[in-house]
Amino acid sequence: MTDARRVVRPADASTPTEHLMSRGLLQARDDRHVVVPWSVRLHLRGGRSTRESLDLPPELATSTRDASLVDRAAAGAAFEFTRRTEMLLETWSTKPPAGLRTGGLGVRDLRAVADLVHADLATAALVVETAAAASLLAVGMNDDLDAAWQPTDAYDVWAAQPTADRWLALARAWTENNRLVSAIGGRDGDRPINALSPGLERGWLVGDRHSTLAALLDLAPGHVLAAGTGTGTLVDRLRWSFPRRPETRLELVATILDEASAIGLLGLGGLSSFGRALLQREDARTPLVGLLPAPVDHVLIQADLTAVAPGPLEQDFARRLGLLADVESRGGATTYRFSVDSVRRAFDSGWSTLEVKDFLAASSRTPVPQALDYLVDDVARRFGTLRLGVAESFLRSDDETALTELMHHAEAASLRLRRIAPTVIVSDVPLQVLLPRLRELGAAPVVEAADGTVRVARPDEHRSRTPRPAPSAGLSEARLAARTTAVISALRAGDRAAAERPARAAAKSPADVMSALREAAEARTEVWIGYLDNHGTSVERVVRPLEVGGGQLSAYDERNDEVRSFAIHRISEVRRR
Repeated sequence: MTDARRVVRPADASTPTEHLMSRGLLQARDDRHVVVPWSVRLHLRGGRSTRESLDLPPELATSTRDASLVDRAAAGAAFEFTRRTEMLLETWSTKPPAGLRTGGLGVRDLRAVADLVHADLATAALVVETAAAASLLAVGMNDDLDAAWQPTDAYDVWAAQPTADRWLALARAWTENNRLVSAIGGRDGDRPINALSPGLERGWLVGDRHSTLAALLDLAPGHVLAAGTGTGTLVDRLRWSFPRRPETRLELVATILDEASAIGLLGLGGLSSFGRALLQREDARTPLVGLLPAPVDHVLIQADLTAVAPGPLEQDFARRLGLLADVESRGGATTYRFSVDSVRRAFDSGWSTLEVKDFLAASSRTPVPQALDYLVDDVARRFGTLRLGVAESFLRSDDETALTELMHHAEAASLRLRRIAPTVIVSDVPLQVLLPRLRELGAAPVVEAADGTVRVARPDEHRSRTPRPAPSAGLSEARLAARTTAVISALRAGDRAAAERPARAAAKSPADVMSALREAAEARTEVWIGYLDNHGTSVERVVRPLEVGGGQLSAYDERNDEVRSFAIHRISEVRRR
């Protein structure tokens, strides 16, 4: 039309469009176009405002499954997820991976987790993140005081609980975890997204997870989501229930279902009986206990130096067997393999030959093979024939009497001498400290070079700085005041160190000294130390350790009111306050 806005009376209408406009069945939208009014459209659709009915929720595409089969499948997944979590934390108890400076877990470490638990990277990330959400994993410090991911104190309590209780703790942690685990492995701009890294928190994720699983509560027992089409109909149901939810969040429905299946809430696309009870905050432990396999306390040792576990092992028995053998394969029956390294690991833990053989005989339902018995005897025969120790300096002399007199000298106790041969004595005191102390005791030692020849040392030539011009009167007074303040602070710190010397036993051996310093550095507490200065004189300090590593102690020294480095080999003793 060329003039749609003009008024047309029924008597003047000449075209079908004009007849409809004259009776109000069409309205002008502009000068050239007309539209059907809303009331007319509603009448033509039979009173429906949309082409499809929206007053009823979309039906879920389902299929029938035996409820007991769903429960068994979910229980198997729950047991496997719990076992993988325990494997991860047990391994990281002794070999914790380093934490990234930006936070999180390295890609290589995550791949190592996937190999350890025999799963893909997505499942490995889910195991790691769920353990952290359950407060079983956190950042700590390794032996070098570097950041590392380690099990927490709560892990010891968790590991001692029955399998059903351990799974419940993990399942509850996952349902309340607001971290988007599925984003791990992707990229945020140019930066890769690592497991356990900060920035994965999503405030809406917990609500979406609960609403997704709650939609499955409408399925009657024996009905599960249909393979292939069930997930799509669940997305339609959630879109109808939450029309303002963005499509990007609805795309995560499939991921939520996959994670719930991996953890054990779902089995074969349907809610398990214990998963339904958990979501409804009812007793989920009782139905799960009857579905989990009963732990066994024995293995079947075979002639090829392997042991087959006919089921899940009891926790204490599994840990003891893990000292003697390495896991070779997992599945319905776990296979362990005995080797020289694995048996030596048990001896390193303090086991004796008799204890190893008694454990093997008591734990096997088959006779212990002769080859395994020979293996244990061979490792026991060679174990401990070589010994390692720490020594900073040594003394040797063809005169055994001179060394004997030195060992029994009344003032030689602080030198920490130890005789390892009739003509050789070692000490953990550094050479530059030991040499003047021996001369003070009346000995006349000489220094031996690496090739065994005598090294003649001449006195070092010392130089002093060229004097600077005398400062002005005001600057001299300021420096004098500063020196006076420093001297007073040092005197007060010395008095405090002497007055507050702890009464508890001091750590004197190198291992005890290192352990005490690391504990104090981690707790940021003060300790009292005895320290040998450059002249070999023992001084006392009250310090607050900050870092221990590389043979140095970095600590805040109250006497100097600054952070100083102390050579650890010069620290003679440490007392905790």
